Amino acid sequence: MKLKLIFSMVFFVSISYLDAQNLSNKLWTEEDRNELLAGLHSTQLELLKEVDGLNKTQINFKPDSSKWSIAEVLEHLGTFEELLQWDLYCNQFTPEQSGLTPNTKEKDGLMVKYAIDTVKGKAPSVAQPLGRFNELNALKNYFNYHRKDVIKWIETTSTDLRKHYIYRPSEWGNWAERDLHQYVLVYIAHTTRHTHQIQKIKASSKFPKSGNIWTETDRQYLLAELERSQKQIKEEVGQISDEQWHFKPSPEAWSISQVVEHLGLYERIFLQEAWLGTEIPPQPEYYHESLTDSIYMSWMAENTGHQAPENAIPMGYMRGKDNLHFFNFGRENILHFVRKTQKDLKVHFTPRAGEPNNRRSIHGLLVIHFSHTDRHLRQIKRIKANINYPK
Repeated sequence: MKLKLIFSMVFFVSISYLDAQNLSNKLWTEEDRNELLAGLHSTQLELLKEVDGLNKTQINFKPDSSKWSIAEVLEHLGTFEELLQWDLYCNQFTPEQSGLTPNTKEKDGLMVKYAIDTVKGKAPSVAQPLGRFNELNALKNYFNYHRKDVIKWIETTSTDLRKHYIYRPSEWGNWAERDLHQYVLVYIAHTTRHTHQIQKIKASSKFPKSGNIWTETDRQYLLAELERSQKQIKEEVGQISDEQWHFKPSPEAWSISQVVEHLGLYERIFLQEAWLGTEIPPQPEYYHESLTDSIYMSWMAENTGHQAPENAIPMGYMRGKDNLHFFNFGRENILHFVRKTQKDLKVHFTPRAGEPNNRRSIHGLLVIHFSHTDRHLRQIKRIKANINYPK
């Protein structure tokens, strides 16, 4: 019995001695742990404060097409946070080493300075933003989810972060070998670096300060013009005879029936184009170079003849008033779209070769649309004024 007791005491003392030895050999201190936790918490709060309250138009704004939007910066940060989480988890199981990074504190300082490094880096392909998230909350949740797990791991780990390393190609110089503590310092600095980038985006003279650029006044303007031009078409052709519908001033000219069929085709074409344009993410960086409403209207007011695209050439299969019904049906659907849309029609675009940035805003598209109706309204009046027009 005494022998067993003595053996137990010796075993306990030995284990205690080994634990004490491990603690005394530990390079990563509680001070180090607290440094990382403070940095992770503070940079998370600073980032979230910078993006708080931004709307969809603002987070998708780009100072120019070569730069990232706030949404892309946030997705990039979330991706890197996920990578950090997995690197820490996996590298804690690598063999312990020490002495690979002499002048530890000096290298720590280099990692921290990355936050204000003026040299522009290029994100690796694995961390390039892909546009996976459409809402600010989703972007914040992605980053916060992985930052929370990183913080929890730092709080609870017994791993000596000074004895486990991350390796990169030798041409990376001071960054080729870093212990896990230094690796986390880089990620803290990386968050600060991109928070500064977000501040610069928001400071751009083109940044949409109040959110939506397309206002309720713009909505009412489009509705009024679309309704007016529809009413004038109905007034001009609503009471004409079948003979008048199909009269042609010359063999190559269109009849009123063909003109109204052409207008009906454009109701469908422009509605589809407007809907598709609003399903593409907003691009507010192009708004300031968009053409004005007056320029679009002047195009439609010119006397030079226009060539209808193949998909808008009237086929002549419908008779008289059937074309008016066709036109009215399409116009009512466009009016419904304009009344109900919650999208910013001045920062959603549709492709247009030859216009600034080869884009036309959906607002501009609809200005063209009612102006196009006016153009053909004038054509109808000229047909009716022809000396051979049936009375």
